[in-house]
Amino acid sequence: MDKVERYRTCIQTLLEKYSQFKSRSEEVESALFFDPSHDRYQLMRVGWKGLERVYYTVLHFDIKDEKIWLQHNATDVGIGQELVEMGVLKEDIVLGLHPSYKRPYTGYGVA
Repeated sequence: MDKVERYRTCIQTLLEKYSQFKSRSEEVESALFFDPSHDRYQLMRVGWKGLERVYYTVLHFDIKDEKIWLQHNATDVGIGQELVEMGVLKEDIVLGLHPSYKRPYTGYGVA
């Protein structure tokens, strides 16, 4: 399996894992989006909590230039570390949710 295909598998595994967490409201569901042709992957929560609309991104990843870009993380989990534990090189993880001037200080890839 080539590197990008392995990274796709890692991302999909993580998103599937976090999609299993249940909301307190039965009307809120997890929505997974896998677009391997453009290398965009996302987990969202969608539904209703009483009269309030629930529609937000939990996790968003892209793969660019053979690196995993973490674009959004609304969890309290170190997703970068989970990717490292799955065998992804730290320098192949870019925390796109941080501005470029901060990335050299994150311990992960810079782009």
